[in-house]
Amino acid sequence: MNEASLFISSDMMNAPEHPLADNLELSMAGDVKGEKRDSAPGNGLRIPGIVKRIIPIDNTTSWEYWWCIPGQLLLPEDVALLQSDYNRVESILTKLVWLWGGRFIGDETSREVNNWSQVLELGRESKINPDVIDIDFFPLTVKTNEAQGNIGVEPAYWHIEFFQLEATDGGYNLQEPKKACGCQIWTGKPFVKQLDTEEAMISYDLGIAQPSAMTSPPWQTLLSSN
Repeated sequence: MNEASLFISSDMMNAPEHPLADNLELSMAGDVKGEKRDSAPGNGLRIPGIVKRIIPIDNTTSWEYWWCIPGQLLLPEDVALLQSDYNRVESILTKLVWLWGGRFIGDETSREVNNWSQVLELGRESKINPDVIDIDFFPLTVKTNEAQGNIGVEPAYWHIEFFQLEATDGGYNLQEPKKACGCQIWTGKPFVKQLDTEEAMISYDLGIAQPSAMTSPPWQTLLSSN
């Protein structure tokens, strides 16, 4: 048993199963013979609008949560599952912020926070009461910018965004447009180092990393079947 599994108990790592899991697996196959593919209730085969994402904590430990497939209608079963799993997801994020601290990100403000309660309070001040939470993991990235003569370094971090839902015909969608509101949890300070002077400067807006995209079923398979 490693430190991460002690820090977050193993029974918190796994997301609950979807009541329509068999239909989600069918969506991976592309064409479903003899069935009309539609997410909305009462319109043939009902395809869940969420997928299980896999988020690393370290190089040996990951945890799961459910998130929305881009462009897919959310079924009532999807929303019920997201809501029932909300406290588990929030508990894990609470532990991550407790260990590393975080930075609240809003439309007009960015500030350091020491606990998850501060993130939620700043969200309420931004008029955001999240229905669902999205999490991206960005691995350690080092990138040379020859034109500017520097090297950018972004340590591994998690990017969390708050979303609200809106009801639509037959289900739910993520509310758009949305305000920028959420939190970043960094495992170190991102910086730029000049090649000529060797001067280094902390910068949180480099944007050089790409998010990990591990899902179950595979994310790209789901996107290509829609």
